[in-house]
Amino acid sequence: MSLLDLNFEPFNILIAAQTDDNQGGQRNTWTVGEGFSGVAVSALSAHANAKDQTAKHAGAPAADPEYTLLTKRATLLPFHAVVRRAGDGMIFRITSDAKDAKTPKGSLLDLRMHAAEKWRLPDGSSLAETEEDNDES
Repeated sequence: MSLLDLNFEPFNILIAAQTDDNQGGQRNTWTVGEGFSGVAVSALSAHANAKDQTAKHAGAPAADPEYTLLTKRATLLPFHAVVRRAGDGMIFRITSDAKDAKTPKGSLLDLRMHAAEKWRLPDGSSLAETEEDNDES
């Protein structure tokens, strides 16, 4: 087991479904889907960090930090997939094509990199918890 494997933590894919709200509109309901292991690390570049510092001094709100979500090579998260870190419930949205950044098959490092942003479910959405999710709490 590698040092990277020791830092992996459980994540779940969140799946959106639209349902009738009985008032002529639609409501987004999110359910917890398949689980996978990964680690989210800040990918804030020096340029973005300087821009954030400038915004802070100007009294403007700071930009949300960007993240890199590292997973096993077999975990393919599509563009705009929404995932939740099980430990703290933080939600991320994938902002890259997972096919672009992975280690070669011959590499001993089994790794795929997904660009991600911190995200929240849209207003009016609900997250349906499963019994399995509640048992982990």
